Order: sequence, then structure tokens, then C-alpha cells
Amino acid sequence: MFMKKLKMLLGLLLGTMILTSCSSDLLNTNVDGPMTRSILSTDDFGQTMILGAHKCNDIVKLQDAVDYGISNFEVDIHVSRESGTPVLMIGHELETSTGQTFEEYMDDLLVMKPDFNFLWLDFKDLSTDENEAIIRETLYRLDSKYNIKHRVLVESRYITHLTSFANDGWHVSFYSTWSSLVGKTEQEQKEICDGWLKSMQENNVDGISFDSDVYQAMKTNFENAQVNNRPVRQYSWNYRIYYNEPDIYEKIKKYSHLTVLIIGFPNEEIPKLIMDVQFADKGIATNMNEEISSLPIVEGTTNAIETRWNSSYEKYEAVFDGSNFFYIPYSKEDAIGKAMKGMFSMEILFSPDGGVNPFSSMESGGLGYEITSGNQLAFYYRANNKWVLPNNNFQTPIQLGKDIYYHAVVTYDKTIFRMYINGTKVKEVKVSGTFNFPKKDQAPDYLLGIGGDYRDTATPSIQNPFIGKIVYAKLYKGVLSNSDITN
Repeated sequence: MFMKKLKMLLGLLLGTMILTSCSSDLLNTNVDGPMTRSILSTDDFGQTMILGAHKCNDIVKLQDAVDYGISNFEVDIHVSRESGTPVLMIGHELETSTGQTFEEYMDDLLVMKPDFNFLWLDFKDLSTDENEAIIRETLYRLDSKYNIKHRVLVESRYITHLTSFANDGWHVSFYSTWSSLVGKTEQEQKEICDGWLKSMQENNVDGISFDSDVYQAMKTNFENAQVNNRPVRQYSWNYRIYYNEPDIYEKIKKYSHLTVLIIGFPNEEIPKLIMDVQFADKGIATNMNEEISSLPIVEGTTNAIETRWNSSYEKYEAVFDGSNFFYIPYSKEDAIGKAMKGMFSMEILFSPDGGVNPFSSMESGGLGYEITSGNQLAFYYRANNKWVLPNNNFQTPIQLGKDIYYHAVVTYDKTIFRMYINGTKVKEVKVSGTFNFPKKDQAPDYLLGIGGDYRDTATPSIQNPFIGKIVYAKLYKGVLSNSDITN
């Protein structure tokens, strides 16, 4: 039986849904290339985990995923009123819209993949009666045209607006505030999950979605839960797992209880997320779901870093006052060090009020973001024993103290540095040379700082602190594509 289950998991790599028949081996595979299941039936749904590709907003990325053999996709949708008439558009919000309507997207998808298996619809603003009516009308029109009702998921964080879809038989999922589970005791997690379940039962919503960082807590509290005599279905994502990784089968086995798992799919050279700093309640910061350190708190208040919920980005953010920072130790030969001296992408979402280094490791070498005295966001990079960046070109104006959030990404492919602000490329510079790591004569480890830079001292200490808010900070080995950054 174990081998049967393993074989079924192997088939998930192709993005198929496989029935749990003990008499079948891998379905729809052959030596010529990946195959996919034709149509997902209502009876099949929930029998075996569906594996899908994350954020296929860009039509090029969608085509790449289809060409790869994937038949399950996730897409972001928002309601736009820019033209006067409300319409569903592809993208997280207006600023990151692809310019394509949801109906145009579906027309393209059904041409590319008429037998697509499953589509996760992440509705960003299913939050009002008016938007609910617009979404319902559009979905029913598309269902009439393409017969999609049984193979799409309607997801929203606004649970009361999912009830009408659930009552009509659509697959629905409540986007939970999953990060509130991080750093909590098992009892505290149970109380939070019990509250979610009560709301789901009251609204007839039998699905819940969350980051895989909290999969164990969600599994513990929801695996045997029910909503109106229906089992709760769990939907999750893990952007640190990618299609075509050699050990993907081992990585996804622990998620086999899920209804759907969304993972990364690139349309260029595969970038690998190796550092993912997120924040939680009570001043907690995590990297890849493990709590990270800050400087010691003095007398309970001094050096304390506040974290609070940011409703715009639906995440916790850390508030830095210049007295403390979070830091991650690394070496020249671990994943972080190898990324720094190779091809990499460095991403941060932040709102600056002052200070210097929001995300850096620059003690007489290294790399990182810096706010200059002229209110420019610059990126520093040391190679061949000199600062080859920022020079006069690789920086861009920003505003401080205005509660403005900037999504900054810097990529380097060993030839060209590119800087993006809020999805738009603002700078491009050719650079070559051998990377110089920071100075480390006294410190036991190099430190990558979030909210400040580190000093080369025997115990961690801060220099060039940042003042403002940070929502997340990420480092990738490899180069993010334009569509990945835009989305």
C-alpha cells in the first residue's frame, strides 16, 4: 500500500488528479512526455491531493505551465472600476494588473488547455455585496460557456461573501489569517482554529486556506473537522517547492492530506527561495518557519521590536525604531552565502521613515539596500575589493515618513544588475567581478540584517539601523522573472 501511495504522489508532479484506486498505477503518463487527466469530476474532488502551479497570472507563464504538462493553476483576480464599468481583472490589484480581464484569461486558458483540471481563483476583493454580485454574474456566465463550476475554487478572506457560492455548490475556501498561529502554544492554536471553524460552520464554508508553514497546526485542528456533515478541505501553498526539483516527491509527501497544494513554477531559470523573513504577533520574526533572533531586550521595553497586522497586505509587519534589528547567521558555503556570490534576487516590502539599512550585510564588504542622505534607495555590492555599486546610477528616489510602501527587488545574473520598484524596472547596470564577503574578524558568523546592518563584533550588534516598517524580506538563489516580480 505504501508503494501504491508513493506512485500516486509521483504522478502529482504532472499536476494531475489521480484516483485512489488500489488497482491502478500511474495514470495518463507515457514515455513521450507528461500527460494530464481530461476532466475532474465532482466525485473525484478531494480523493487525492491536487498539485498546482502558483500565481499563473501572466499569460506567458500560464502557457509555459501548460507546455510543461501542468493542468492545475492558481490566479489572482480583483474588481476594477477604472473604465467606469466594474469588471474582473487578472492581478493582485490595479497596480499589478496584467491588463487582461478574467473572461479573456479563461478564453485563453480554454484554448490552451480545454481539459484543465482545477483553477484556484484568489479573489482579492470579494468583500462587498456589489463585488459579490459582479463575481457571481461573471462566474455563472463562464460556467454556462465552459462548464467550470466543479473544477474551480472560489477563495476569499471575507467569509460571509462565500456563503452564496457554497450554497450553490461551488468549491469555496476561507483565506485564514494563518500567521496568527505562528509562535502560539498548541492550546492557543486550538482556540484560534476553533474560532475559524465556528465561523465556517455558520457560513457553510467547508474549505480553509493557509501557508504551508502552519500545515501541522492546521492538520491537527482540521483533519477531522466538519462543516454541516462535510469534511473540511484544506488548501495550502508552498512557494519554496518547485516543479522539476529532483527531490520533489519527498518534499510533498507530508502534504498528502491536503485537498490542493500550490507550488512554484518559473517561466525562466528556476529561482530558489532560500530566505523568507516574515513576522508574527508579539514581536516574532521567522525565516522559513523558524524563529530568528534580535538583540536582547533590556528591562522589557528597550530594544523591543513591535509587530502589528497590516490589513493592506494581509500580513504582520515589524516596526523598527532604530534600536534593534533581526539577523540571520550565514557562511560563505551555505545557501545564503552561495546565493550572494552567484546569481540572486533580493526582495523587500517596506515603508521607510528614516535610518540607513533596511536589509543588508555590509561590514566592509557584502551587499544590501541602503537609504542615502539624499533620500535615494541604493543597492550596494562589493566585488574585486571595491564597491562596484551603487555608483551614480543604481539608486532611485523614495519618500520618507509618508507611510508609502515600496516593493523593491534587485536581481543579478552575473552580468547585469536590475532594480525594480513596485513591479517596474527603474535601473539596469552591467557589473562583473568576484564578490567580496563582509569583514569577519571577530564575529563567529556573517549576519544578514533585517532592520539594520551588523558589526564585526564577538557578540551581535547593530550599525546603520533602519527606521520604519518592513512587511517581509526575501533572498533567492537565481533570478526572478519579470512576471514573477510584477505579480
